[in-house]
Amino acid sequence: MYNEYRFVDRWLVRAHVEAAYDVIGDTVGPPRPGRHMRIVSRGFLPYLLRWEAEIVEADAPRQFAFVMKGDFVGSGSWTFDAGDAGTFTVFGFRPRVEKPGVKQLSPILKPLFRWNHRWAMQRGERGVNALFPRGEAAT
Repeated sequence: MYNEYRFVDRWLVRAHVEAAYDVIGDTVGPPRPGRHMRIVSRGFLPYLLRWEAEIVEADAPRQFAFVMKGDFVGSGSWTFDAGDAGTFTVFGFRPRVEKPGVKQLSPILKPLFRWNHRWAMQRGERGVNALFPRGEAAT
């Protein structure tokens, strides 16, 4: 469909896998099946996306998965793997955009919306890494 997206983002979090899982997964408490979160997403572009996520699978500290409803409908997951430099994470995000206006503009502006996602995710990676003092990464 014209309003469906598939993103795969890879981060290096300079912290032990348990710490990375806790920070990324703990929006309103540890990820566990059945937990609901209300989220407002903002990127560079001048609009907000309001959506809810429900955790459907969690295996701390390796991965968790969720489904979405609201301005985003679909699913996503995070995986976490320990490495020498810290934790390698992969965020798989498969939203279908239902926000009026954004949905209708998707066929024309999809490249711009993809750029907006990358912009937001780069800021997210920097923000998560800023929470950890240098030297906390696994060695």
